[in-house]
Amino acid sequence: MKRLLFAIVLLASFGLLLLWAAGAELHSPMFADQQRNWTGSEFRVVMGGAAQDEDRLRIGAVGDDRTALQSIALNGVDAMENPILRYNFAQFPHTLELSLVFRRVGDEDVTVVSLPWPRDGNSWFDLGTVPEWNGRITELAFAEYPTPQVVPPMQGFKPFTLVGASLSSRSWQGDLSALLTDWTGQWPWSQRSVHALGRDTDTPRAQSLVLCLLLAVGLVLIWSFAILKVRGAGLLRLGVLALFVGWLLLDLQWHSGLRWRHSATEVLYSEFSWPDRELHSADRDIVETAHELKLALRDLPGNTRVLVHSASSFTVLRLIYHLLPMNVGVLAQAKATAPDEPLSDGSVVVFYDIAGWRYDPQKRMMEGDGLRLPGEIIHRRDRLIVLKLGRGT
Repeated sequence: MKRLLFAIVLLASFGLLLLWAAGAELHSPMFADQQRNWTGSEFRVVMGGAAQDEDRLRIGAVGDDRTALQSIALNGVDAMENPILRYNFAQFPHTLELSLVFRRVGDEDVTVVSLPWPRDGNSWFDLGTVPEWNGRITELAFAEYPTPQVVPPMQGFKPFTLVGASLSSRSWQGDLSALLTDWTGQWPWSQRSVHALGRDTDTPRAQSLVLCLLLAVGLVLIWSFAILKVRGAGLLRLGVLALFVGWLLLDLQWHSGLRWRHSATEVLYSEFSWPDRELHSADRDIVETAHELKLALRDLPGNTRVLVHSASSFTVLRLIYHLLPMNVGVLAQAKATAPDEPLSDGSVVVFYDIAGWRYDPQKRMMEGDGLRLPGEIIHRRDRLIVLKLGRGT
């Protein structure tokens, strides 16, 4: 009898935990009271090319910036009353990223929200977690594009199908489905993808799976102590077992994401040899710039300090990586660690893809970002400027 009571109480506790994690309200209905459904063919192509396939929309080409965009006009849908988004795509490539774009009444600009990668079938997202999801919505759109900094823009696209989408009111089904998509949905590689416990994106998310598993372990121990009267070493063994099961679930979830990301990498690079893969990387322009710099600086001493400066931290880090094994570093870091000390004569500063810097040939001075660097430009091309520092720096 105690075991049956323990099972019932534990299952009820797990159910309440899931409802809390999903942000569901106890008085919400099991299924949505109102729902607005659209088939893929009802969406208008804004960017790219597509053709109707019965009630679906088959996207076969991208537009400007290698982006496809499908939109539907809405008659002022109340955002707060319809926070649950369902989207359905078929054959969506691993190499593309998906975002939701929406416009509110009175807004000139649109809001963009990254969505979990859509498997074949329905995926769900709770827009109620997005601060901008309020007022009345006049336009809803999906944007698809090669994953930035990961997928080469020229290689990322393959045809896919928009099956349909919907907005609905809150319900247990919608909230729990959004929670399931949040916990099991896949996200592209990012700098946060090196561990299993963190989040991969800044997109608003449901409660953390790690936190919920820890709470589940705590519930198992509490009810074992209170109902089954487990004490001492037995309770310790049960806690260790529950933690092991929780960690195993986390590891399986992380492994699933790793396999999905590996699939995207395999699609991009499996047909190329190791040397050719560098030429087909997402930062091919940075690779070519690094090769150009190595040629331009080949006559300088091997220990010459090379400092890189760019508007993007990603660009700085990737350019440094491709310039190795040169004596290379970050200009901003060098000035931050020793702001009052001049940079060494003969050092080289590489300015790449950055605005706001101006060179005065008469004063032999490069100025920008509050810095003044005397020297001589020894190489220049489009977005690339190479300055060799002179005396007095």
